[in-house]
Amino acid sequence: MIELKKHIEKNKVSRSRLNAEIRDANMKTYPKRNIFVKLRQYANDFLTEKREPRLIAISGLRGVGKTTIMWQTAEIIFKKHSQNIYFLNGNDLKSLGYDLYTVFNIFENDILKKPFYELNEPIVFLIDEIHDLENWDKDLKILYDKCKQAFILCTGSSALLLHRSADLASRMTLVKLFPFRFTEFILSSTWLLNTNNQLFPKTGLGNRLKQALFFSQDITQLKREINILSTDISTYFDQVKQTFSNNTLSYLVDEYISYHNIARFLEIKNKEIINERVINLFERILFKDLPIFDQQANSEILFRLLLRLALSDEVNFQALSRDFGKQNDIEHFIDLLDKAEILNVFLPFGGVKTKTGKNLKPFFMSPSLRRALYTRIYGNDLNDNLRAKLYEDIVAMYLRRTFQKAQLSFGISEKGVSPDFIIETLDKPVVLEVGINKKSSKQITKYGENKRYGIIVNSKIKNATITDQCLFLPLSWFLLL
Repeated sequence: MIELKKHIEKNKVSRSRLNAEIRDANMKTYPKRNIFVKLRQYANDFLTEKREPRLIAISGLRGVGKTTIMWQTAEIIFKKHSQNIYFLNGNDLKSLGYDLYTVFNIFENDILKKPFYELNEPIVFLIDEIHDLENWDKDLKILYDKCKQAFILCTGSSALLLHRSADLASRMTLVKLFPFRFTEFILSSTWLLNTNNQLFPKTGLGNRLKQALFFSQDITQLKREINILSTDISTYFDQVKQTFSNNTLSYLVDEYISYHNIARFLEIKNKEIINERVINLFERILFKDLPIFDQQANSEILFRLLLRLALSDEVNFQALSRDFGKQNDIEHFIDLLDKAEILNVFLPFGGVKTKTGKNLKPFFMSPSLRRALYTRIYGNDLNDNLRAKLYEDIVAMYLRRTFQKAQLSFGISEKGVSPDFIIETLDKPVVLEVGINKKSSKQITKYGENKRYGIIVNSKIKNATITDQCLFLPLSWFLLL
């Protein structure tokens, strides 16, 4: 236990440790993700007014920046509220042979020298990769209930592992960290350029665009709102093009979608290295994370299934069953990959019976994941059909981040007209299609279900236009949501 006590004391957060964690090798402070504002608010609310929540779990795909944003939040706490902060790494504790329950006993007996319930000043716990520890959820519940002064910030590699605890359901606030927005990619890229010119779109632009695209009463209102927003959108893109004068906007969009929407890879320029690191990320989730949670998770089968899904549209269970076993097993594997946030699975539009049927449409949570798998089969050059799948992935990720999952589905019709996405808002849904250079609205106009209007996201156009109750929207504009 002396070893554990020394380990805990060594990991009490200091100014120098914070500087090391929130800065790069050149001592430049890492840029902050948009979600930092929410985490900072949670910390301020509890540490100044004792308002809940005080147990926050950051979940998301490996590499999206969970650990960095945890340290950035700790830096604010250290500077403004309390320096009584301790860092614990689940993987380190597991290697030492300890669990959280033992750690918390050492705190009471040897560090604080009093029971947690006697504390009258805040104590902050940063727990990274908490899912590596057995019974972490039960141990965390004990700490939460015993120590009313504890503010706890933890990370896990996936929602799959963080969602498994019924004990913590009413205590833990889950904050999902998605891959970069395009505007976050641009902001982080300006940081790489060593420029003080940090590029932000006009405040509230993303929310106003969301309201226009998905909450307009009809196509007339949508047209009016988009026309109003076009000036601010053009101003932002002019600033981007001026800052990145060596690259076109379309190049930056493609770079973002294919390689640099995952924070960990931002500083890597070599695309072959990025693809290899993405495959390594896959393997770590499949071979390390998932087997902890589910003993049925055959990692080799899951990887082959992902490769097949990368080349597919909707799931064909009959075809998949020949190589991957029974339909129930395939459904279970796809559900695991969805919860692990590798896949982003949509159900078909319709009533309860339809949505609980066997039709599924899987996208990848990051298009970089699909891009890396493509290189195994097609090399570096992609045709338009394959590239269009990457655009569908990024649009699906944006929708998943913006709306509740129950509001999102894909179109299905007996006539074979199947729009990519259905977004259920107001009294009638919005129908959305994605493509490289779609000039026809027939996929939407011939879709027989009741709808308010259609949106066709087009990667080749530069300005928004209205035709046949459909808005043709540049992909770059959609990425400002």
